[in-house]
Amino acid sequence: MDTAYLAIPAAVSTGLLFGLHDVTVRVSGLRDAGSGVLVSLIAGYPVILILAFALGGFELVGLKAFTFYVLAGVVNFPVGRASMYRAIGRIGAGATSVLVSTSVIYNLLIGLALGEPIGLPRIAGSLLLLLAVVLLVQGGGLGRLDLTGVFFGLLAGLSMAIAITLGRLGNLESGNPIAGVLIAYSSGLLVEVLLALRSGGIGVGALGRGQLTYIALAGLLAALGQAARYVALMGVGVSMVTPLQNTRPVAATVTASLLSRRTGEVFKLSTLTSSLLTLIGSVLVVA
Repeated sequence: MDTAYLAIPAAVSTGLLFGLHDVTVRVSGLRDAGSGVLVSLIAGYPVILILAFALGGFELVGLKAFTFYVLAGVVNFPVGRASMYRAIGRIGAGATSVLVSTSVIYNLLIGLALGEPIGLPRIAGSLLLLLAVVLLVQGGGLGRLDLTGVFFGLLAGLSMAIAITLGRLGNLESGNPIAGVLIAYSSGLLVEVLLALRSGGIGVGALGRGQLTYIALAGLLAALGQAARYVALMGVGVSMVTPLQNTRPVAATVTASLLSRRTGEVFKLSTLTSSLLTLIGSVLVVA
């Protein structure tokens, strides 16, 4: 499949799709994070299957790579996405997207522990990301200080960083990141189904029809964002895709403000400033 002509629009859309995912979850009024994650994974799974079919993701991988990919899926979805949904419900889409972006700092620390070199731009970027979080919490970007929401947002960022590291380790073993995405999604979905059955059944019936529709749409947007990211990476590389992907906080903040009647998130300069600092810091960290 020739992705050259799709790379630029895919790269541009990545951050927007993830940001819209965050806002859609907020609009849904979701309270049951477990059911929300399950529905979102089911809705997004066909996109991942199409991606795998188009880009060769059905190749067999070794046991070691398979294990890394399974662990990445378990950490990313039942832990990470569930934490993200809890945070969005408590502090909003814009604030949560800023906190989730701290995954860049966690990845930097993990890289440092693994012996990767860290230069001045990465240190400066990390400081900007920390400043963004402090401004968000202290500058009134949360409206009211909700430490539980902040905790879940930071936990989501940490889970994402761990999942990315596990995925990279899997890639080193197999060399097929698309197979990794398929395995991670599949394992995350399987764990969510097992958790639902253990708690007495697939509890998506507790979600209203409108709420179910919004969460399914959110899952579709997240899967499309993931697909767009991989298509972009195959055409233009990390140096262009990563900055555009990290427009997520800006996209979430602006969209949530425009839909303030549905999200309850009015425009605040501190939140937008935090989002912009997150974008700049993320670019420096991956430079």
